[in-house]
Amino acid sequence: MKRTVGGAAAVGLLVVTLAAGIVTAAPVSASPSITLDGSFSIKAPRPSGVYGICPSRVADECGTVELAGLGTADWAYYFGPAFVPDGHCFDVDGIFTLTLRSDGSTISGPLTGVFCPGPSDAGDQHAHGHAFGNPYVEDDTILFADGTGQFEGLSGIASFHTSTAGARFRGTLKGTLSG
Repeated sequence: MKRTVGGAAAVGLLVVTLAAGIVTAAPVSASPSITLDGSFSIKAPRPSGVYGICPSRVADECGTVELAGLGTADWAYYFGPAFVPDGHCFDVDGIFTLTLRSDGSTISGPLTGVFCPGPSDAGDQHAHGHAFGNPYVEDDTILFADGTGQFEGLSGIASFHTSTAGARFRGTLKGTLSG
């Protein structure tokens, strides 16, 4: 009988030892990464026809984007000094900030891109969010770094595409952040 009890104790000790070995032998996990995959589409309110202009003027252009797996985020685009003609388009720059509504995590970085107005001369004004008759397309690249919360220690590149047509303002944000 003593042998059975001792055997059970030995088996229990073996299980604990194996479990500890598995925990300590597990490889260190890969650097964390977050995929940014979101979009937005809003209709400009009448009678102003203005969208994307921040009500508080905290930034030059702002809005919200639904990010897969992360939820709703607020974005802000602060126009830089560049607005350099490049054929019918313009090279642009600025700073882009993304803030998750769920926990306030933020990440930002410099933005460079190309703003291409439609055929209307009025579309050649980057700082105005009027789309009625003044369509445009803008394709930007953002170099994200220096995040907080879920974004702390992460950096990466994302593309930000916006366009207008009529009263509709659409955009996508796609990229990967990793540590």
